[in-house]
Amino acid sequence: MHPAPHRQSLISIALLVLLACTGPEDQAKDGSVFYGSDEVRASLIARAASLELDTDYVPPPGQALHHYTSGFAKTLCSAVFITGLDPKDAAANVGGFTSPFEERHHVVDTVVDFQHQQVSLTLPDGVTRTAKKYKNQGCVTHAIGEDSVHFTPTDVARKLPPPASSPWPMGDILTGDPWPEEVDMTKVEEALDAGFGPPEARTLALVVTYKGRILGERYGPEVDIHSPLEGWSMAKSLTGTLIGVLIEQGAYELWQPAPIPEWQSPGDPRQAIRIGDIMRMS
Repeated sequence: MHPAPHRQSLISIALLVLLACTGPEDQAKDGSVFYGSDEVRASLIARAASLELDTDYVPPPGQALHHYTSGFAKTLCSAVFITGLDPKDAAANVGGFTSPFEERHHVVDTVVDFQHQQVSLTLPDGVTRTAKKYKNQGCVTHAIGEDSVHFTPTDVARKLPPPASSPWPMGDILTGDPWPEEVDMTKVEEALDAGFGPPEARTLALVVTYKGRILGERYGPEVDIHSPLEGWSMAKSLTGTLIGVLIEQGAYELWQPAPIPEWQSPGDPRQAIRIGDIMRMS
């Protein structure tokens, strides 16, 4: 294992269990919860559809299998060299949405290089996708035919307090206070059972939080409170929240050009990219 310093590595997978805190005012006469009704679901789908951009989908250039295997290499690299999972288990259970599990059998050669902390996957057409761990920037897949990245990796110094003597969420110490009266801990356990799911769900960790407290947590094989796990798309919510705070504080405007120094060279078309454009990227 490659332990992270504290429970904060799992904050990104926290789940606010609404069911555990649902009161009578949140329920219909038949006991159903409003946000689970067909009407609300249809309304949410309609709202999402109304916000779709009126553009045609254009697939990225290149072969789909090459892209899938790029994601597979990155996922396997992170799982092995950051989380500390067994390569075979990681290949069978982690990151199926970045590289479909049903496409992984096309790989004819897998090399997990522990010395250089990189993973190389070769396909039948001879194309090899390689992902390598770069200091605190994590694992990055190289472009086809290249053996490095287009940035200078750096070490980011940690400025966190000692986890063993610090309260959660900055450390490992949990409060011994009674549970909030409005929380039904039986429902929390039911939520953990449902959220963690059966083995085929491939869930590695689940943490239930409510108003700054951990109500429950559960972990899969090879994983514990100190295991760093990928945040996946949850990073979008965190990034959006932080950018929103900075905009509210007046540091940026949503539709100003993105303040990225590397994009400011004369003639660089990326100067036209705005913060709002980046925030819409999925």
